[in-house]
Amino acid sequence: MESTGAAVDRVDERVLLVSLFGAVAVISGAFLLALIFQSVVALALGVQSPEAIQGQPGLYTVLSASTFVGFIAAAVGFLSLRDEWDVLHVRRPTLRDVAFVVAGLLALAVAATVTSALVSAIIAVLDSVFGVDAQFATNEVIETGQQNPTTFLYMIPVAILLVGPGEELVFRGVVQGLLRRAVGVVPAILLASLLFGLGHYLAIASGNAWTYVFVAGAMGIVLGAIYEYTENIAVPVAIHGLWNAAIFANQWANATGASLPF
Repeated sequence: MESTGAAVDRVDERVLLVSLFGAVAVISGAFLLALIFQSVVALALGVQSPEAIQGQPGLYTVLSASTFVGFIAAAVGFLSLRDEWDVLHVRRPTLRDVAFVVAGLLALAVAATVTSALVSAIIAVLDSVFGVDAQFATNEVIETGQQNPTTFLYMIPVAILLVGPGEELVFRGVVQGLLRRAVGVVPAILLASLLFGLGHYLAIASGNAWTYVFVAGAMGIVLGAIYEYTENIAVPVAIHGLWNAAIFANQWANATGASLPF
């Protein structure tokens, strides 16, 4: 007769495999739907090549927005088709949640500063010891906006309404939720953050990919920890969206010479 311990181990392994498969599936589905949505929108607008949107911030923003609609569709579709809504922590926000949004923005600022300093130190070592000329990676949106600063302004509402919800639903809501069920809270945060960092590889326009992946992964840990503590996906969604919006606003100010109150 099979022992109870062996039966439990087999069930745990099955839960782990199913959860890992689900996590990979929803991430793959998110990027696939993002590509499909963007292609459909581009076709509808008559965009035939990337060069066609150069100098057209409105058109670029619409195409960018469509990709994150794909992310939201992938997350909601997975939760609905698999009936996995129990992995998602969601409830009506409270004043306490608002306080955590503010605290989360400060925590992201600290994480970004610390990880950027660490990356700079690693780059310096690679250059002085090995002669490797590593460079910080630059996000494709940032490079596009630097050519036409109006793009940054257009991307602010997209960051709040689509980027934050799309990426957080996928990586925190679904992926971290599935992994939490299989391996526990702390490993789930770390694994989901690693996947979050790697997922940003496709957003890199220039520079060394590992720098951007490292910083994004570290910030994912902050978002993941706050999500688990508050047990409300709305909190990391708001933090993520407002953080990106602040980056775009700051980039616009730097490019135009304008001053901001923060």
